[in-house]
Amino acid sequence: MLIWLFRYLKGFVRIRVLGYSPERFLNLCKARHIVLWDLQNVGNEYEMNLSIRDFRKIRPLVKKARAHVTVTERHGLPFFLHRNRKRKMFPVGMLACCMLLYVLSLFIWDIRIEGNRARSTDVLLTYLAEEQIVHGMRKRDVDCKEIQTMLRIHFPDLTWVSARVTGTQLLIRVRENQDLETEQQEAANTSESSDLVAVRAGIITGILVRSGTAQVQPGDEVEAGTVLISGTVDIRDDSGDAVGVQEVRADGDVRARTFYVYEDSFARSREVRHFTGKKRYGVSIRAGRKLLSFTDPRTFSLYTTVETEHPLHLTGNFYLPLSFGLIERAEYEIYTEKYTAEEAKGLAEAHLNEFLNNLLQKGVQIVGNDVKIDNGRNFCVSKGKIEVLEEIGIPKIRQKEQAAFE
Repeated sequence: MLIWLFRYLKGFVRIRVLGYSPERFLNLCKARHIVLWDLQNVGNEYEMNLSIRDFRKIRPLVKKARAHVTVTERHGLPFFLHRNRKRKMFPVGMLACCMLLYVLSLFIWDIRIEGNRARSTDVLLTYLAEEQIVHGMRKRDVDCKEIQTMLRIHFPDLTWVSARVTGTQLLIRVRENQDLETEQQEAANTSESSDLVAVRAGIITGILVRSGTAQVQPGDEVEAGTVLISGTVDIRDDSGDAVGVQEVRADGDVRARTFYVYEDSFARSREVRHFTGKKRYGVSIRAGRKLLSFTDPRTFSLYTTVETEHPLHLTGNFYLPLSFGLIERAEYEIYTEKYTAEEAKGLAEAHLNEFLNNLLQKGVQIVGNDVKIDNGRNFCVSKGKIEVLEEIGIPKIRQKEQAAFE
């Protein structure tokens, strides 16, 4: 593309070579480093392109090769200007176009955000708009360091922000830490005494205490909220007698055999979309913040809409405040279908496997599955218990009154 642009600006011609030995002419051009391109053999003749500068050098070569050269086409800016030399408004229009492009290059026409997952692009753009960071603002008013600081302060989960202006585009890259609030909460609680309590009912199968005092033993049956490891440690003298109590942050691993009650049901019939193949098309034009849509006045009773927008840009980063879009509407009809017994059973098993996979991702060990699938006439129902081995201890801050009483 860049080579073609240079050739167009300098101008080039397409010539036809015929005569006694056109091949000798080609060899002479190669020896003189004359660049030829788009070479084609047309019978006993050859057609090719070469620049205006090289065209002025081939006269002695034509005589030496006893060839005849005819110019068939002229391309490029020099020829275009020569043909339009009497049109006075043409240079005025070109100058106005150049000035318009220069003025457009002074503004931001595209704001792109990359790296965000938890925070949607719309949320970040809305906040930036509240701070007057919008499409169409002047590039000289963009303070990248201030944008970085504002985003980090307003969104604490953004651990890293980078902003830079390239062309007419403001590119903002962010890095999120979705566990930041959890980490901050844990850091705040490190200096406070806490117990380890059961989050679920179960039968204790193993306990390992790293800090605190165990309150249960393997084989004990506990309920949700039962203290498993107390956040207190007895202080004993040299003779082994308790002389006081020290509060600590309870820590350890407590595994228990627990049960999950699983219930799932869905109707055997379902509504399914069937596309008819009929479509209607339209176009949209966005200029700045204004959007104009031109669609087919004929419509469907039920349809889906897909819109694609293509912003115009001169280079990779020189975006213009103009974009074109395509609107596609596809008609569909709704039919009621019924799952077969095999399909219903397969869907119920898929739901169950998804539930089990979610447990496995949490570090739960599944030791028993007593779920039954009842494939009824109108509904498919799955019920049962799932027996697992899992960690059930979670920290709970000790109340001051409770600590003082103990």
